[in-house]
Amino acid sequence: MNETACREARAWSLPRVLDFFAHHRDTTDELYPSERFFIDPLLRESMSVLDVGCAQGGFAAILAEHLDRFTYTGIDVNADMIARAKTGHPGHEFHHVAANDFSVLDARTFDLVLVLGFLHLTADWRETVARSWNHTGGTLILDFRETHLATIEDPEVAYFRMSFNGGGRDYETTRLPYNILNSGDALAAVVELCPGAGAVRRYGYLHTVRDSAVTPVDRVMASVYCVER
Repeated sequence: MNETACREARAWSLPRVLDFFAHHRDTTDELYPSERFFIDPLLRESMSVLDVGCAQGGFAAILAEHLDRFTYTGIDVNADMIARAKTGHPGHEFHHVAANDFSVLDARTFDLVLVLGFLHLTADWRETVARSWNHTGGTLILDFRETHLATIEDPEVAYFRMSFNGGGRDYETTRLPYNILNSGDALAAVVELCPGAGAVRRYGYLHTVRDSAVTPVDRVMASVYCVER
């Protein structure tokens, strides 16, 4: 794992960041409407789910609100997140992995693959999408931050401070890239990175960029893509 990827992984270990995910993104009510638009109709008993960037495994709890039987596998680049996921959801499978190292999954494919909440915060998002698609047997759900303006993938121009749950200087100075993709570029990337897709659908809405992000634009489209085999 290169130094950029290592730095990105370490950013999620700040105590207040870990605390945030211990109490958020673990109930259906906390899903965004654009996520539920695609996920709700896909849920069915005995399905297999892969959660890429699973944090503390909150999606296992969300799925359990709707399903009695399912298999859930979560992978994440942050060891502290995975340790907490294993403690909080002992009935499910979790793996700490290096960035874009999916080898722990062997050749397994899953009915539903989730890649939500972090592609706009990592430099190597294209590889993540491509590898996630390789393990998609049914449907891939992912999200971007989009604009009608030119794509921005320069962390000197747009970046995210890890102070979204409070904290002092360490949180302000720990930063991740904040990718804002032109909507046309985003769609073209999905088509390229998911070869053989039978259908690509997109649903999103405009929202104000949160205070912890520094960008030259103040509103972005939060777009969720549903890519089907």
